[in-house]
Amino acid sequence: MIKKLITASILGACLLAPAQAQTTERDLEVIGRVLGFLQGPSGSDRTVAIAYGPEAQAEAQAIVEMMAGGLSTGRVTMVSQLLDGTDTSGLAGAHAVVLVGSAINDATLRQAASDQGILSVSTQTDCADAATCMLGIASSPSIRIVVNRSNLQQAGLRFDPAFVLMVEEV
Repeated sequence: MIKKLITASILGACLLAPAQAQTTERDLEVIGRVLGFLQGPSGSDRTVAIAYGPEAQAEAQAIVEMMAGGLSTGRVTMVSQLLDGTDTSGLAGAHAVVLVGSAINDATLRQAASDQGILSVSTQTDCADAATCMLGIASSPSIRIVVNRSNLQQAGLRFDPAFVLMVEEV
């Protein structure tokens, strides 16, 4: 009887735990619009590196496929470059890095992005609160953008003033 209660409790906890959502095309469109407000880069093309933990390789590949041939949104066209896991040498030339899976917890990757002035983004909005990324976005059910001001300043990145009025800063 106790074994059945424990099993039921564990099953219930698993059903109530939030599922890790896959990055969607709408998420990428939000990221593209955000990149349009980033001060500094000229032109419309933005290179977005996709960094992933070993458990998230399939999601990273799906993101690359969604961006194949360039994903245009607003004033920006994003092209992707898939990093080999969290290999920081693949950041060269990137304007942003999307952190997928456990890559969000890679301190070396996070520091390399900051040192190179590359915007680190995740679809886990709590990463901005935890200072593991510069920008956390959610596109469903509504758009939510959370910016870690300290991380942005450390990387020397700035957004247009109009954008700052539309986001949550931590």
